[in-house]
Amino acid sequence: MPHGVKCSVDSCHFWKEGNKCAAEKIQVNTYSEERAYKSGDTGCKTFRSSSDIL
Repeated sequence: MPHGVKCSVDSCHFWKEGNKCAAEKIQVNTYSEERAYKSGDTGCKTFRSSSDIL
């Protein structure tokens, strides 16, 4: 993951100490077909629960 990508969702499989994202890539989508104007209009599709069994 590029340096500086932060994530505070410590229940995510890709979360690493220091609020770092260790995913190889991330995907962020809007919640609707309309343009996003604030962060609450978007959602991380990369999230995978740290309790998921691979």
